[in-house]
Amino acid sequence: MPESVTAKSPYLFTLPGNSKETGSLSFWENLDLFPEGIQRCFWIYGVQEGESRGNHAHWQESQVIVAVAGKIFLDIQSVQGEVFKFELSSPEQAVYIPPLHWLVARFTSNSVLLGMSDQAFSEDDYIRDLDYFGKLQKGDK
Repeated sequence: MPESVTAKSPYLFTLPGNSKETGSLSFWENLDLFPEGIQRCFWIYGVQEGESRGNHAHWQESQVIVAVAGKIFLDIQSVQGEVFKFELSSPEQAVYIPPLHWLVARFTSNSVLLGMSDQAFSEDDYIRDLDYFGKLQKGDK
């Protein structure tokens, strides 16, 4: 485990913004979570209802996840074994996911997930093996 990783917990938060007769605007600017700003954005769509995406953890990357359409259910497990469950059903809500948290995202039909990262893409940052992640939880490497 890289020494720079700190153990924080995932949490749900409301994005700032405003609503008028002409529509709603939400935004996110948080230099406390991402001091270097957003380094990568991605969006996932066209996932069959009930299917999952994610199914991995990151060594160093932190993410903020938003459901810009539909509902997305997040099951998150920490390297300490804690389990967190979130339902995103509004584009004004977001979930922060710190490093070393296994994410499974399940979609309803026509859902769109927006992800924002504090790191550029690096395949080396991914933990894609759930059995290996389980060994990390037990302190094995």
